[in-house]
Amino acid sequence: MINTIIVPTDGSGHANKAIDMAGEIAVKFGARVVVVQALLQHATAPDLKAICQDIGVEGDVVKEIDELAAMVERVAASGYPQGPIPVSSETLRRVGERIAEKAHEALSAKGVQDVTTQVVDGDPASSIIAAAEHEKAELVVMGRRGLGNVAGLVMGSVSHKVAHLAECACLTVK
Repeated sequence: MINTIIVPTDGSGHANKAIDMAGEIAVKFGARVVVVQALLQHATAPDLKAICQDIGVEGDVVKEIDELAAMVERVAASGYPQGPIPVSSETLRRVGERIAEKAHEALSAKGVQDVTTQVVDGDPASSIIAAAEHEKAELVVMGRRGLGNVAGLVMGSVSHKVAHLAECACLTVK
């Protein structure tokens, strides 16, 4: 029996598909869903800006991202891909809370009765595994890919790490 489902989200398309799948499973089994959003510490400026546009975060958050991206562009040598930018923890938390809120709204719209959210600061895979253990989840439903880049393929993706280290069943969605 599935009583508790963990669904991590970074606001990406794959994560949104996982939210939909988790919602369908939760409704079928009457399960509760715990949304886990790990702060997007390693997201690039374009990824953060796109997520902000998708989830309706505007104003000073987008302004800070734009200013930091411009600074990185001025300093970085031409031709190198843009890496993570030093966005303040407060800004990342505001974005993370909105991502979690959007997931909550989507799950509620599907008919899930019991939804809670957690916005955490730390390694995403470790945070997801810790949440699954703490909540005694029977299932983790997550996107196969998130906001990560090609480096994630070499070092191991979050979904890969969770699937190998979690004690409960894991379902990856693409």
